[in-house]
Amino acid sequence: MGEPWWEVGKVLIPLYSVIFLLGVVGNCLVILVLLRNRGMRTVTNVFLLNLAVSDLMLGVLCMPFTFVGFILRDFVFGHVMCRLIPFMQASSVAVSGWTLVCLSVERYYAICHPLRSRAWQTLDHAYRLIAAIWFGSFLVMSPIPAFSEIIPINNGHKKCRERWPTLDYEKGYTILLDMLLLVVPLLVLVTTYSMVARTLWRVIKKQPPQNNDNTEQKKISWHHSSRRGSPNLLRRSNTEKALKKKKRVVKMLFAVVLEFFICWTPLYSINTIALFAPAAVYERLGYKGISFLHLLAYCSSCCNPITYCFMNSSFRKAFLKLFGCLREEKMNS
Repeated sequence: MGEPWWEVGKVLIPLYSVIFLLGVVGNCLVILVLLRNRGMRTVTNVFLLNLAVSDLMLGVLCMPFTFVGFILRDFVFGHVMCRLIPFMQASSVAVSGWTLVCLSVERYYAICHPLRSRAWQTLDHAYRLIAAIWFGSFLVMSPIPAFSEIIPINNGHKKCRERWPTLDYEKGYTILLDMLLLVVPLLVLVTTYSMVARTLWRVIKKQPPQNNDNTEQKKISWHHSSRRGSPNLLRRSNTEKALKKKKRVVKMLFAVVLEFFICWTPLYSINTIALFAPAAVYERLGYKGISFLHLLAYCSSCCNPITYCFMNSSFRKAFLKLFGCLREEKMNS
C-alpha cells in the first residue's frame, strides 16, 4: 500500500510550502519591479517579465493541485481541473523554454551583430515574439486537455491521466515534446551562448592588460583629460562599462538556462522512459522518488527571482526600492 499520507507529507509539505511561497512572492516582485520601472523596460527585461509570468502561472495553477494529489494519492478536483492543470503546466514549461531561446538569440545579435540587430530589436518586436510564444505553446499542448480524463484506480481512488487512442500516438507526442522543449532549445542555447562567449572573449583579448600602475596612471590621465574634455578616454571608459554590463547579463542568463534544464530534464526523461519501460521507473524510483522529481521541476519557478537578486544590480536595487529600503539607508547614513 505504501506510506500513509502523513509520513509522506511530513517531508513534502514543508518543501512544497517553501518553494510555493518563494515562487509566488519572488515572481510577483519581479513583475511589480518591471511594471513600475519604465527605465528597466528593455528588450531583455521584457522577456524576463514573460518568464516571471509563466513561472507564476506554474506556481499558482499547478503546484497546489499536484501537491494535494501526491499527498492523498487521489485526484479530487473534477474533470475540468483534470484537463486544465496538465495543460497549464505543460504550456508554462513551453513558454519558459522558448522565452529562454528568444533571450539567447536576442543576446547573440546584440553582442555579435549589434548593427544588424538595431532594426528589429525593439519592444514591439519583443511583444510580438512573446505573443507568438504563448500561441505556439497553447497550440502544441492542445492534445493534453483533449485526451486527459479521470481514471478510477484501487480503493475508489482516481487519477488524472492522458488516454490516447493508441500507445504509439502517445509515444510519438512525448518524443515530439522532448525535442521541442529540451533538445532543440538546448542546441540553440548552447550554440548562441558559445558564440556570445567567443565574441566577448575576443573583445577582452583586444584590450590592453592592466596592472596597478596602469590603473593609477589611467586615473591621473582621466583627471587631466576630463578637464580638457578628451573624447577618447570617455569613449574607452563607456566601452569598458558596456562590456562589463554585457558580461554580467550573459552570466545571469546562463545561470537561468542552467537552472531550467537542471530542474526539468529529470522529470521529462522519467516520463519518457515510463512510456517504454513503466515497471523499471515505478519499481526502482517509486512513488516518493517521482514526487521529488516533480518538486525539483517546480523549483524552477522560484530560482529565477533569486538569480536576478544575486547576479543583477539593477534588479537588486529595484527590489530594495520597492520595499523602501534604500530610503531608510539614506536616512540612517
